[in-house]
Amino acid sequence: MIIDIDLAPTSARTARRSSRFWTPRNATMAKLREALDSDVVLLRGPAGVGKSALLRQFAGALEDDPGIGIQLLDAGSASAETLDRVAAGFRDGPPQHVLLVDNLVDKPGIDSAAILGLLRSDPELRVVVATRHVTQLESPLVALEFDVHVLAPADLLMARDELSLVLELNGIETTDVAVDVLMQRTHGWPALAQLASSRLRLESLPLRTRDEADAIADYAGRALTADMEAHLGTPVTDDVRLLAVAPYINVELANAIGIDSTSETTSELLTQLQDAGFVWPSTTRLVLAEPVRTQWLSEITAAAPELVEHARLRLLDHLVAAGEPLRAAQLAADAAQWTTLGAILRSAGPEIWARDAAAFDALVREIRAHVGFDPISVDALLAIDRETALSAETPALVVGALGRLPEAKAAAQQNVEALVLRVSLLRAAGRFALASESASLLMDTLRRRPALADEAIAEGWYQVGMTHLAMGRLRDAALALGQVERLAPPARRLRARGVLAIVALLEGDVRAAGILCDTDRDDSWISSPWGEGTRLADAWLHLERGDASAARESLDTLTATGGARELWPFAAVTQAIAFLLSGSAPDALGMLRSWMSRTRSTPPSHFQSVHLLTARAKVLIALRQARKAMALFEGPFGLSAATAPAIALSQLYAGRAHEAYVMSVKWGIHQDSSPRAALESLVVSMVADIRLNGAGAHRSTAQRAEALSMRHDLWSPWSAVAPEDRGLVLRLLSPAARDRVAARASFFASSVSVPHLTKREQVVLAQLTPTSTIADIARALVVSPNTVKTQLQSLYRKLEVSDRASAIRAAHAWGLIEVDNEV
Repeated sequence: MIIDIDLAPTSARTARRSSRFWTPRNATMAKLREALDSDVVLLRGPAGVGKSALLRQFAGALEDDPGIGIQLLDAGSASAETLDRVAAGFRDGPPQHVLLVDNLVDKPGIDSAAILGLLRSDPELRVVVATRHVTQLESPLVALEFDVHVLAPADLLMARDELSLVLELNGIETTDVAVDVLMQRTHGWPALAQLASSRLRLESLPLRTRDEADAIADYAGRALTADMEAHLGTPVTDDVRLLAVAPYINVELANAIGIDSTSETTSELLTQLQDAGFVWPSTTRLVLAEPVRTQWLSEITAAAPELVEHARLRLLDHLVAAGEPLRAAQLAADAAQWTTLGAILRSAGPEIWARDAAAFDALVREIRAHVGFDPISVDALLAIDRETALSAETPALVVGALGRLPEAKAAAQQNVEALVLRVSLLRAAGRFALASESASLLMDTLRRRPALADEAIAEGWYQVGMTHLAMGRLRDAALALGQVERLAPPARRLRARGVLAIVALLEGDVRAAGILCDTDRDDSWISSPWGEGTRLADAWLHLERGDASAARESLDTLTATGGARELWPFAAVTQAIAFLLSGSAPDALGMLRSWMSRTRSTPPSHFQSVHLLTARAKVLIALRQARKAMALFEGPFGLSAATAPAIALSQLYAGRAHEAYVMSVKWGIHQDSSPRAALESLVVSMVADIRLNGAGAHRSTAQRAEALSMRHDLWSPWSAVAPEDRGLVLRLLSPAARDRVAARASFFASSVSVPHLTKREQVVLAQLTPTSTIADIARALVVSPNTVKTQLQSLYRKLEVSDRASAIRAAHAWGLIEVDNEV
C-alpha cells in the first residue's frame, strides 16, 4: 500500500499522470520483485531509458499488497528532512517497507549517505534507486554491509513484444517486418518508442515497410538527441560529436581520440554529459546513450569523414595499448576496417580469446568473409582459423597476399615486420627455398636488434625457427625458438614451447619433451589455438610412453590449426603409429589419406614429406607388405640420413637381412644421427644380426641401443621388432631394458595376413570402380562377363566383403590399390 505523507514527486517529468499509451513492463517488474530480496536495488541509466516510469509502475504493482508500505520520492526536489517523515510513515504502516527514490545524486539533500542511514535504522527497509550517476551505494565498503543489486542495463530496455504493445495502444497499423526494423533502430529505448508511436498516431500513419520504420526511427533519434542537447551547457561541436566514435568514454579515451572541449576540460565535459543524461554510468566508464551515439556518429561521419577515420584509428590503438583488444576488434569490425581487425587479431588474438572465446570466433568469421589479399589479415587467419587451414583456396590467397609485400631485401632494410610476414606466407605457399632465403635475411636483421618491441622480435624469431623446422634443421630451430621463449608473451611463449617439445621428440629426446609439456600442462592457454603444438606433443608423449589409446584420443580432438597448422605432418605420423600400436593397423592407411588432404591448403616441405613417407612405410611393413614399402623410397625420396632407418627396416622384413644390416650400420652408427635415428638403425642392425648369426649375434649393439634408450627415455623404436624376432632380441638386453621393451606393443601385434590375390584378381580389382559395370570390366580385359563374375566373387571372399563399395574400401585399407593424393 502507498504510504500517504503528501510527498508526491513534483518535477514535471515524474509528476505527470501516467500515459494511457505506456506499455506495462511485466518482465522488468518481475526482475524488480525478485531483486527486492536485496537491501538496495539500483536502476542506472541515462535520460530516456524509462527509469522514472519503471519506478511508478513498480509502485503501482506493489500498491495492492497490504503487507508492503511504499513511498516514491524524487531526490532532486526533496530535502533531507523528508526522510524523517518517510521513516515515521513506515513505522506506522505495514511491516515491510519499500522506498523508491528517483533522480538520486550525491549532492546536498537526499544522497547516498542519507539512504544508508535510513537503511541502518530500519531493518525491514528495501530501497530501489533510479539514477543517471555513479553513487556511493556501489562502494565496496557498502557492499560489505548491505546487499546491493544493480539491474543489468538490458533489463531497463523494452522487449519486442512491449514495443508492439506501445504501437497497438497508439492504434498504429503494423507489420512484423516493420516492427523488427523499428526495434533494431530504437535499441529498445522506451523514449524512442514513445516518440515514434506518438508521431505516427498524430499523423495517422501506418508502420508497414522497412522504409517507414527507418524514417520514423530517424525522426525519433533526431528528436531525442535534440532534446538532450538542449540541456547540455557545452555547445555540441564536431569535437564533442567525436565521442560517438567510441561506445564508451572516459577522460583517457576522450583525450586519446582528440576530444578538446573549447570552453572546459575533458573531465568537466564528461560530468556535464552525465548530468544531462547523455551517458550510461558505471564505476569505470561512461557508455554513450545508443540513440545519441547513433545520431552523432551519422552527423559527424557525413560532415567530416576524415576526422572520424583519424579518431577511430587513434581510439583502436589506445584500446589495444590499454588492455581492451576485444573492444578494439569489435569496433574495427563494426566500422568494416578489415585490415585493422586483422592487425588486432594478429597482435592481440590471445588476449581476445581469453576474454571471450565466442566473440573471438565471431571476429574470425568476420575477417574470413572480408579478408581479401591483405597480408596481415591472411597471416592472422593462417594462425587462428580452422577453415582457412583446411581450404583448398588458401595457396591462392597466400600468393595474392605475397604480391602486396615488398621484396625481402627492401623489407630487411626498411620494414622488418613486412619481412616477418613474408617468411610466414612463403612457407604457407609451399615456397620453402624462398622462405629460407628470407629467413636468413630476417635472422641477420634481428641479430642487429632493430628498434622493435620484444613481441615483434619474438614473432620474427618464431618465423625463423619454423622455417628451420620445415627444412629439417632441428638444432637451428631450437635455438631460434629459445629466443621466442625468452621474449614472447605467455600465449606465444606456450606456442614456441610446444614446437620445442616437437623438436625434442623428432630428435628422440623424450625426457626433455616431457619436462616441457609437464611445465605447461596447467597453463590456461593450453586449450587455445596457441596451445595446439603442446597438445600434439602431449599426445606424442602418450605414444612414446606406450599408451597408444590415450594418444589416439588426444589426436582425435586436435584441429591442427593455430600453432599446430605447420605441424600437421608430425600429427599424421603420430596418429599412424598410434593406430599400429592400438590394434588398428588396417585403418592406418586410410587415416594417412585423410591427413594428406591438407596438402591442398598447407603444402609440406621435403623434410615433412619424408616423415609422412616413413610413416606410410611402417604401416605397409606392419601389414607385411615390406616390398611395397621399399618401392616408396624412389625418385626424390631416395637414400638419405632421414630415410635410411625406414629403408633398412623395409629391407629387413622383405627378406634382405644382409642389406638391412649394412645400411643400418652405415647410416645409423657411423653418421651424425639424432638419438631417434641412431636407435632406429641400431634396432634394425640387432634384428638383422640375429637373423644372420642367430645366437652368435654381437651384444655390443644391444648395449649401445640400451644406453640411448635409457639416456633419452626413448623406447618407441623397439616396437619395430616383429613378434618372431622379439624373443631373441630380448635375450641380448639387460633385465631392466628387457622389462621396458617387453612391455611395449609391436607394430605387428594387430596386423593380420594381407589377402593374397592372384594376378588376374589384381587386374580385375584395378578396374573396379563405383560406377563400372561387369560388362565394362569384361570389355576392358577382353574376357567374358562370367569370368569377371567368378573373379569378383573370389575377391569378395578374400576381402571378407559382400559388395563393390566395401571391396574398394577394404582394398584401399590393405594398400592393394592406390589413390592419386597419396605420398
